[in-house]
Amino acid sequence: MYRTCAFCNAAFDGDGGPSGLGVGRRLAFDEWKARLWVVCPRCARWNLTPFDDRLERIETVARAASGARLLAHTEQVALLRWEHYDLIRVGKPPRVEIAGWRYGERLAARNRERAKVVVPLTLAAVGLGIAANVALGGSFGFLAWNLGRTVDGIYVAMIGSRRVRLVEPPICDQCGTVLQLKAKHVQHARVVPDTRQDLGVLVSCPSCHREAALLTGRDASAILRQGLAYLNIRRSGRRKAQDAARVVDAAGGADQLIRNVARRELTLRSLRPEGRLALEMAVDERDEVLELERQWRDAEEIAEIADGTLSTDATLEEEMKRLRERGDQPSG
Repeated sequence: MYRTCAFCNAAFDGDGGPSGLGVGRRLAFDEWKARLWVVCPRCARWNLTPFDDRLERIETVARAASGARLLAHTEQVALLRWEHYDLIRVGKPPRVEIAGWRYGERLAARNRERAKVVVPLTLAAVGLGIAANVALGGSFGFLAWNLGRTVDGIYVAMIGSRRVRLVEPPICDQCGTVLQLKAKHVQHARVVPDTRQDLGVLVSCPSCHREAALLTGRDASAILRQGLAYLNIRRSGRRKAQDAARVVDAAGGADQLIRNVARRELTLRSLRPEGRLALEMAVDERDEVLELERQWRDAEEIAEIADGTLSTDATLEEEMKRLRERGDQPSG
């Protein structure tokens, strides 16, 4: 069994996992067509596994998936988590609900990133404060009470100053300025319905402070994710992850939540804290699963060619039929 990516030659990061492959922490499978891929952690390309023992391994992965946490889905792709493995079911995915633990996982990663900046700055500030306190006889002791808040504010300002990278910066319809948007500018944006795209964001101009341009597609997702990350990293970002999960569940899922927010046409800043966090996670999950579906379609084209060159016999056809029938049965 190969242990490196066929496209970029990067080493896979698995330790056996549910399939016994010995490679990969992200595995994709299709029981209906008897496909099994290992997804490269570096280039994200899907590596089709050899056919000789694939059928048995697919069953093993499918059994693990039946007890996995279901994260997000499209009509063709479902993303699941089993222990510390990502499993991607393609072909006929079940209905998926976004679980609260997923929100907690994202917030934990954000807090770790925040700590890498805040903790060193705080320690440095405390050291300087102590030195000044000793040198000047204690007259700067009151500064210790505000160090944490000051350093935290510096970090929030850094996040807000990050420029949003768009495919093509829009031009303000009101004053003609090319919009060089930063994360802090997005708080005044509104999610709105769009007839051509499933997601539209109406942004305001930092110069004239009037609604300037409508972004759709990838630009809309990019600006929402970065702007909401800035809003949620402030006080509202510390709310419990379960609150955001309940908001998504009450709306009927991530896609429905986005549509509900679009119908209300409120600015991001005016949303309740748990609503902003839920919207960020919903947009993030939606983008991830759409990208997985795109990757699957590319990988399926290659698999169709690769498996089409193999000779089949009656035994193999019978085994594939059994896998298809198994995949049609409801889980649980």
